[in-house]
Amino acid sequence: MVNKSMFSTMFLFTLLMGSATIACTQILLTAKDGSVIIGRTMEFGAELGSHIITSPVGRVIESPTPSGKNGGLTWTSKYGYVMMDFFGSKHPVDGMNERGLSVGLLYLPGYTEYQTVPAGSDKDALFYLYVGDWVLGNFATVEEVKEHIHDIYVFSKPVTYGVLKDVVFPVHMVVADSSGKSVVVEWVNGNTNVYDNPLGVLTNSPEFPWQLDNLKNYVNMSAHSPKPITVGGVEYYGTGQGSGAVGLPGDHTPPSRFVKMAFLVENSFQVNTAEDTINLGEHILNNVDIPIGAVQGEEGDKNDLPDKTEWTVFKDLTNNKLYFKSYTNTALQVIDLNKIDFIKNAKVLDIPVHSKQIFVDATNQFMESSK
Repeated sequence: MVNKSMFSTMFLFTLLMGSATIACTQILLTAKDGSVIIGRTMEFGAELGSHIITSPVGRVIESPTPSGKNGGLTWTSKYGYVMMDFFGSKHPVDGMNERGLSVGLLYLPGYTEYQTVPAGSDKDALFYLYVGDWVLGNFATVEEVKEHIHDIYVFSKPVTYGVLKDVVFPVHMVVADSSGKSVVVEWVNGNTNVYDNPLGVLTNSPEFPWQLDNLKNYVNMSAHSPKPITVGGVEYYGTGQGSGAVGLPGDHTPPSRFVKMAFLVENSFQVNTAEDTINLGEHILNNVDIPIGAVQGEEGDKNDLPDKTEWTVFKDLTNNKLYFKSYTNTALQVIDLNKIDFIKNAKVLDIPVHSKQIFVDATNQFMESSK
């Protein structure tokens, strides 16, 4: 059950966001050469103002305690990483480290209830906005995260970012590594629930086990067109290519996106290389891209801020590359982590995700084609 104070916080958060969807989606793909690729979209009503920021090895991070004082969980980062932050928080809502470990925080309203820190356990207390830093800075594999996630208490307290006053972001976390393993972590009823994620797919509410169970309703879906049938002496054919997938959900709700991504990931042909797989991932995730205005709150709501796909990121966990694009610039850009200096006290790099739309002028190439 969700307590009343948590419900009130979530209601305020939804009101301020102007959208009840906040529709993030993640997939995992593997190339024939073994390269592991994570693709993730970030949808939101308010402008997140996300930046891509580096965090070097040797960075000391100390979580606050539930009382807001110093003295929470403290660690020195063993690994450098690149993260996508939000609202200037300097904490990752998404990212990957130099060992090929990926983390993503996705919205889980109505279900997330963080933990209570027992008396005398402040040194094991981790403020939930720090959980991405903790994972990326300390671990190289999914198994390591699974081994240590129950050693800490992930708690919440209200935060303020600009017009967002005293809000708690209800999230769950998906972690993946360069072996292709993936795990989902959810904080529900004050407990930490960890689930292996064989599909590599995650969206939002309801909880992850429900999403897996819901796939049973779509076992009839097929990438193949059905064979014709004869009824009353009349032969009937499927109406065009794709009729094997008639009934596949196409709306923007989390269950529908989960089903659609699971179907497309399962049925898309595996390709050869990491670059080919990123191209494939783009075509898959384009199916859940939200143009502004397509997903809105209740009609007449003056506070409504329609959802849109603010950015999309692809993480090549095998070759340590991060690709990204934004709503305003849909051309993929790449950051090669192998070329970044993550040593202790290295300069922190920081660029905004959003940029003006860049069009490549192919006129000269076009004109020279006839020469």
